[in-house]
Amino acid sequence: MSANTSMNSSMSTSLKPSLRSVPARAFENFDLGMFATLAVVLTLLDGGLAFGIDAIVSVVLRLVLIAIAFGLFQLAIEAVRWWHYELTLEEESLVVRSGILRPKRRTIPVSRIQQSTVSTTTVSRLFGLAALECETAGNPDEPDLSVRYLERADADDLQRRIGSVTEVDTTSSEPPARHRVFTLRPRELALYGVARTHPKTILLAVLAWVGANYFEPDAITDLQTIVITALENLLPLSPAVMLVLVVLAGWLLGVGLAIERMGNFRLSAGEGSFRRRHGFVRTTDADVSSDRIQLARVRSNPLHRLLGLAQADVGTAGISEPSPFGLQWPLAPLARRDVAWELLERAVGVDRSAVELQRLPTRARRRYAVRYALGVVVLAAGTALVQQVVPATRAIPLPLFVPLLVLSPLAAHVTWTHRGYALLDDHVVARRGFWTRRTYVVPTDTIQNLTVSQSPFQRRIGLVTVRLDVASMPFLPGVPLPDVDESVGGRLQHRLLEDDAEEDTIETTGEPAR
Repeated sequence: MSANTSMNSSMSTSLKPSLRSVPARAFENFDLGMFATLAVVLTLLDGGLAFGIDAIVSVVLRLVLIAIAFGLFQLAIEAVRWWHYELTLEEESLVVRSGILRPKRRTIPVSRIQQSTVSTTTVSRLFGLAALECETAGNPDEPDLSVRYLERADADDLQRRIGSVTEVDTTSSEPPARHRVFTLRPRELALYGVARTHPKTILLAVLAWVGANYFEPDAITDLQTIVITALENLLPLSPAVMLVLVVLAGWLLGVGLAIERMGNFRLSAGEGSFRRRHGFVRTTDADVSSDRIQLARVRSNPLHRLLGLAQADVGTAGISEPSPFGLQWPLAPLARRDVAWELLERAVGVDRSAVELQRLPTRARRRYAVRYALGVVVLAAGTALVQQVVPATRAIPLPLFVPLLVLSPLAAHVTWTHRGYALLDDHVVARRGFWTRRTYVVPTDTIQNLTVSQSPFQRRIGLVTVRLDVASMPFLPGVPLPDVDESVGGRLQHRLLEDDAEEDTIETTGEPAR
């Protein structure tokens, strides 16, 4: 830890990132996509796609020179940034000074920090460094504090002192007491990687395959000919077979990345806090306080349910990369269903034995059947119209929609059986989804907004859709309770108003409402 340091909590602690962070950040700033695009441009400027070894060597040499110049420029920039960066840990806040042309001074109250994370990348591990990130509810787009990079021991110490565990006595030189509550076993780790579709890596593999077919320089074509000739003796390399192999390769790559990311997963719990560590190469060490948790979730796909497994995760108000499927703070990437619910009970205090999900009214099932049947009819009519204009679409047989229409009631029943809700004293539980079944547990005191909506079709049969908005989902549609009885929306609104009135009474008189 560079600069002045004091371990006395009554005094401020000032520090700079490690000096080795300058070359580490410069190396990470290399954009492979930019250099790949530059290689294509230089190739085209050299006379197009047909060229020999001399042209390839010429392009490579120029790329090396450009990379050296770019690296020196990045080293200079990062050195100046390092010189102007300073982090001060005061008794109740963090003060960050940064900026070259426009110096900035930011103050972050420690009590507002939702979660803190110490992580490493492949590059930072080579330099023996780690990054520290702290998030608050004020900026969901990016971490409010991101220090790249500190010595690993300094990052761990700083996380302990300024982390989101506000209940822990940070003046103590001893780390907060925690005990292991979950460890991801090799079997669950393998299933975690295998039981996922990995669309990103599959898409990248397919795009790379398509690009290789359309961009074939002479030297690469010769190599392809050698490989194809060797493989033709093993299997028929038709385009369909090649596509299957490419998709399989992309999926296997995704499996490997998922296993690397969640490998060696360990979850520890202390008094009012959780800490998770995982990763083989890119490691993550994250800390979160229980009172910062806004909602919890258990999710599973059909394979998970067949094996009695589930995933458990929680969300805080400090999510920096919101997405519809990830709450960014996993409690258990994959565990037995009872273990997943035990972790949720630790996180949000829900009693699993008290959760008895109620099914939606049967008229909701009729609504789904009509909706799906109308969808099939509209799709069939649209296909018939398109076939009159685009002859190529006539290969789609219209009788294909008949079995889809027949299966509409079955699809409606499956949807209906996989939806449910429970209104507990201090929690609202909502379940939905078949392929990925998600069960949300929302503490009532974390609900920021409650919306009850009713479409014209719902009004005819006395149903409403209730949406629960929490701070963990600033850009998402909240937790929905679709097609519940009208009385459910009224009961939830009445309960929230009662809770707000009781809180106002306690703040005013110091005594609970009678």
